[in-house]
Amino acid sequence: MLKSKEVCQILELVRAYSVPIRDDRVRGLITWYVKALQNAIDMIWDNIEWRYRFLELVRRGGKLITNMGLKMRVPIIPKDRAFKKRLREELMKDNPYAALG
Repeated sequence: MLKSKEVCQILELVRAYSVPIRDDRVRGLITWYVKALQNAIDMIWDNIEWRYRFLELVRRGGKLITNMGLKMRVPIIPKDRAFKKRLREELMKDNPYAALG
């Protein structure tokens, strides 16, 4: 159980800052962020490779048995560095808050 002094020490570490939402800079940041998220989802969705899996391994009585006839469509999301770099460059291209250089 925490003592009241320990709780006070923990609460001292949590800080919140109020930012007026009517500020144009905040509105611009939120608008850009929502568009960037949608662009990221679209780019990832367009680059998904769909494959089919046909068999399943099942352990019965200590033996591995394959069940045939199961056909599942499985998405393969790209995870290579080139795709991630291209995704980042495309998203940061229109970022008004990114450092130039």
